[in-house]
Order: sequence, then structure tokens, then C-alpha cells
Amino acid sequence: MRQITATVEAFVLGETRTSSSAEDSALDLLPLPRVTSLSGLQARGAACVWCQIGLTIETAVDLGERPPGPGGVTLFPRGCRDCVRAAALRTYGVHADTCEQCVDNPTLCDTRRALRRLALEARG
Repeated sequence: MRQITATVEAFVLGETRTSSSAEDSALDLLPLPRVTSLSGLQARGAACVWCQIGLTIETAVDLGERPPGPGGVTLFPRGCRDCVRAAALRTYGVHADTCEQCVDNPTLCDTRRALRRLALEARG
């Protein structure tokens, strides 16, 4: 996944992972359900963080290690392709409505392109 240089604030009730790097991937921008609402299977990546469907290596999209949440537990969330695509499209819509670059000239926004690419790649 190409790196991008912008971030999107969390929206609705989701949370985004934080990064110490100046560049975050499009996956970093996807808001996740609240940590306290995740089952053990979801927290360790055996089930989709959004729909709870069981995942295999072939069906999972790795969302990357997330910093410790409540109770100091590090998360390793993964999502199914359908949910990753839906989350990317939602984030794309929120971003496009709040990004000054997208308002001025959307073709120049790296974040918009990365989120669109992610949604297209997740189609399967």
C-alpha cells in the first residue's frame, strides 16, 4: 500500500489508529469500532472487526497493529473485504466533505486517491 501524507479525524463513534510517522496508509485512516465493543476473536484478528465474520489468511485484510487500548491490550484487527471497502467509502465521503484540498482541486489530494484505491482493491 502506498503511503500518504494526510490523516482524517475519527468520525461517528469510530477510532483511528495513531502513527508516529508523518505518513499513514489509507488503512490507518479507517475508523474502527470502539475497543470495548470488540470480542476476543475480533481483537486478535480472527474475526472481522465490523461484521464479526470468521476470517482466514485468504479472506482477511490486515488493518495493522493498534496501540494498547483499555486494559493495556494490543489489538491486531483485521476486516473482511466487504467491510474494508464500506469503511473506505465512508471515510472517503467524510474526507471529501472536510478536506480543503478536495474542495479546491480533488485531483491533487493524495488521501482521496489512496482511499479510493483501497475501496477498489477491496472489491476482490
